[in-house]
Amino acid sequence: MKIFITPNIKKYYKTYIDFLDHYWVNFFKKNNIEYVSLNSDIKNSQKLFNTFNDKKKLLILTGGSDVGKKSYESIIRDNLEKKLIKLALKKRIPILGICRGAQLFSKINGFDLIKVKKHMKTNHYVKFKKKFLNYKNKEKVNSFHTYAIKEKKKKNFEIIAKDYKNFVELYSYKKKNLFFMWHPERNKNYKELKSIIKFFYED
Repeated sequence: MKIFITPNIKKYYKTYIDFLDHYWVNFFKKNNIEYVSLNSDIKNSQKLFNTFNDKKKLLILTGGSDVGKKSYESIIRDNLEKKLIKLALKKRIPILGICRGAQLFSKINGFDLIKVKKHMKTNHYVKFKKKFLNYKNKEKVNSFHTYAIKEKKKKNFEIIAKDYKNFVELYSYKKKNLFFMWHPERNKNYKELKSIIKFFYED
């Protein structure tokens, strides 16, 4: 499997930089996983995405700044990831969305994002609606977001876990695409993330 991962973008002095958190870099290195780090050049990233002929591919939408803002970095990233999502769905390439990625995918599919408090740099419990991977019925997860996903019944979407206020924390799309509102890559033990990636390998 070839993994493609989107960059975070931020302002840096008088310019902007693309970067990939070392949580991801260390995880890939530790587990000998080949990956392609995409960049904010949309045409270049699309070309990279189409270059490799591996039978199995995975697109990872990483965390970062809020979705739908008018800042340069938000506009560039929204446009990049929307095009990659469209391409992945067309080619039936599974998607793993983390935090921002989960928010973006839900928003372009008609879900509402609600601004919330006490969800940034904290931990809280989520409750699973069914048995999934190695999770227990109730799990404590990290939280680094200012917007939450409001639950809505949609075709092909399944809500897997919600927080204490019934906001969506984990959902799937057509069973083969997973979207997490927390950051499994930021846990010191990569056991959780390894289990998630394995889900796509075994599909």
